[in-house]
Amino acid sequence: MASHAESVVSVAAGDGGALIHVAGELHLGNAEQVRADLRAAIDSSADRPLCLDLARVTFIDARGLAVLLDVAAHARTRQASLCLRNVPDPVRRIIEVTGTGTALGVPGHD
Repeated sequence: MASHAESVVSVAAGDGGALIHVAGELHLGNAEQVRADLRAAIDSSADRPLCLDLARVTFIDARGLAVLLDVAAHARTRQASLCLRNVPDPVRRIIEVTGTGTALGVPGHD
């Protein structure tokens, strides 16, 4: 996929589905490009389970969270199963503070 000054989105085949790796920062400055990259990854893999691996995300702001919520909603409209995994502490904190874990498919937020 695309590489940006502060973020990278890549797709790999996973166990029975697609694994979408997100690395770097998710913020106002790159949100629209990351959103486009993630939507494209979902569109090209919507026929199988999808998982966003956030292990290498180093920073997220409110706009970055909005991107994650948008792509989760986009996956639902495509009838794709989407989950988040390897959620680092900075991302987990913003999800917990905002109460958006269930909408994002974060384990333990059912």
